[in-house]
Amino acid sequence: MKMKKLFKTTIPVLAIMLSVASCDKATTTTTPTTPTTPAPTTPSAPTPVTPSVGGSFWGVMVALKMEFSYNVTGAPFPVSLDYDMAVANFYNGAGSSTVVDAGTVSVNSNNLEKQTNNSYYLSATTGMTPSSLNYSSGVQWQAAGGNGIPSINYTHTGSFPEYSGTLPSEINRSQDLEIDLGSKVTGADSVYIVIVTSSKQIIKAYNGNPAPAKATITASELGTLPAVSDNSAYLEVVPFTYKTPTISGKQFVAIKETAMVASVTIK
Repeated sequence: MKMKKLFKTTIPVLAIMLSVASCDKATTTTTPTTPTTPAPTTPSAPTPVTPSVGGSFWGVMVALKMEFSYNVTGAPFPVSLDYDMAVANFYNGAGSSTVVDAGTVSVNSNNLEKQTNNSYYLSATTGMTPSSLNYSSGVQWQAAGGNGIPSINYTHTGSFPEYSGTLPSEINRSQDLEIDLGSKVTGADSVYIVIVTSSKQIIKAYNGNPAPAKATITASELGTLPAVSDNSAYLEVVPFTYKTPTISGKQFVAIKETAMVASVTIK
């Protein structure tokens, strides 16, 4: 089967571009972009996905669940925060990179905020309004449409992918780093392992169904990273799954993604 370019997804906090080229859901490639410097000491929650679509697609809709943990000096265990996030981009043609206004866009009746570049974004966590995007009840996308984008009312069925493993809080550059995958990754088409610092990133892409038993980042790879002790480095496991619905004769990409993010010390 002829391979076709499916989509590109940029995650600024991870400082990566995820480029999926596939004749099925098992083949992935990655291309890093310029890293974003995380805030030190008490980090903010990572910036969510900002996707851009390649190939014959008119837009991408991303539902993201993130668990973000970071270390606090003197605390016996990391602080953990849960976020629901939604990101959507729509384009003025199939495969175009020009993002257009598609009117009001919502997920589960929560209106996303249109940014100055016409992308759409919404984040929810305890203490914010909204506090949740209600992903436990499903994912229902709606868009009013406009600028060539049809009215959208799409239910993204299926479960979110999951990762049940534990992330380390420290990375030793003189030793290989192994992250358990295998049965700890469920419901994913692909999974990414990412380490981000202010000046360097390492990205590993793996099949998600099935995932290999372990992901290994070698000492030689880790040796390219700087030492970090101020909460400004992140380790992330990112399983995701996607569908490509056709709406009013135009094809879109719908993604469900789970991001397990932890601040790490690098020695």
